[in-house]
Amino acid sequence: MKKIFLSILILASYSALHAQQAPADLQTLVNLSFEHYAQIKALATQQRIAADRTDLTKTERMPQVNGVASYTHLYPAPKLSLGDASFQPFPSENVNVGVSGRQLLLDFGKTGAEISKSRGEQNLLNMQTDEAREQLAYQVAGVYLNIAYLRNNIDVQDANIKLLEETEKIVQQRLKNGDAIDLELLNTQVKLETYRNRKIDYRNALEKQVANMQYLTGAKDQSGIKADFRWPESQPVLVADTIALTNNAAIKTSLERERVAELELKSVKRDFTPSLYLDAQTGVKNGFLPDVNTPKWNYNAGVSLAVPIFNGKRNKLQENIASKQVEVAKWNTEGVMDNVRKEIAQQNSDIQTNREKLQTADVLLKQADRALQLAQSRYKNGVITYLDLQNAQTSLLEAQLSKIQYQYQLSASSLELLHLNGNQFWK
Repeated sequence: MKKIFLSILILASYSALHAQQAPADLQTLVNLSFEHYAQIKALATQQRIAADRTDLTKTERMPQVNGVASYTHLYPAPKLSLGDASFQPFPSENVNVGVSGRQLLLDFGKTGAEISKSRGEQNLLNMQTDEAREQLAYQVAGVYLNIAYLRNNIDVQDANIKLLEETEKIVQQRLKNGDAIDLELLNTQVKLETYRNRKIDYRNALEKQVANMQYLTGAKDQSGIKADFRWPESQPVLVADTIALTNNAAIKTSLERERVAELELKSVKRDFTPSLYLDAQTGVKNGFLPDVNTPKWNYNAGVSLAVPIFNGKRNKLQENIASKQVEVAKWNTEGVMDNVRKEIAQQNSDIQTNREKLQTADVLLKQADRALQLAQSRYKNGVITYLDLQNAQTSLLEAQLSKIQYQYQLSASSLELLHLNGNQFWK
């Protein structure tokens, strides 16, 4: 099942995915998030707890030593009459001070299975922590791209606001000369205010993303974030038989859950095995013949064997449950594999689509820019109407925004592809 699962390949792009260098400021922000984010700190604490639990399980193999101290008053004290004499076999005042110990000698793998299970749970928590760190890193990268996208849109709005302000001056001059009408000036002013309001919306969205970045990283200054969307950019991934995606964090975690479930099953199967112990005790107490009232040093040692015989089918039921948990873990892994395959196919499709759209957007942007230059010149000379100029301005704005949108979508899909491949771009 595991070999069949690992059937997702990065062929031509696999080395490119790992060779790409993320922006230095993004790497800094990601590493800041690891130190700042509360969930990562909590998981780190849980890792230390898991290590302590493993050590705690190991203590089952260590000797157990206890101090013993007791006093008992016996009344009536038994006495034996032997003619004129009497004999007391038990003292009326019983005193015992000593040390007792027990050492596990053999339990037929029961403690070893528990230790293996504890170590497996510790490894699982380590992988879950790595997965959470990776999720956080890509969340920071997503916010990073969002900030860059919004700032680029604001720059476009600023450029078009400046363009419309220049157009407003031209219309005002033509109005003075009697070559324009008030409606043209009014339309220009309405459009100018529309662009300014749109810029306010972008700025509001930007402030929310900056606040989100501060929440994730603790960094208050993100003024330097201004990506050109050259990173990340990946080639499509093909599907084939390989183990190339073993770095996927979700898959590694799911496989480790399978292993922990199997260790739990082994541990349950060992619960019904016997345990052999060495018991020993030494100290001082009274009650020894012939002088039962005088305390004496004494010791005893021996072995004991504990053999489970019947516990109401408890172990059998626990084994059935553990066996079903293994089956559940395997099905969960299969679900994770299928989801990874689906996500890769979807991201490949999005990347290909956005690449094609971006090529078209480049052509449209050049055409729209040239068309606006011609429209401005002809409007000044009275060759075209104001409506023609307005259409040319709108076309340029739409072309600029479309290019930024396609660049952003391409980077977002490529980023998710890196995530699916387990790329740790922050290192």
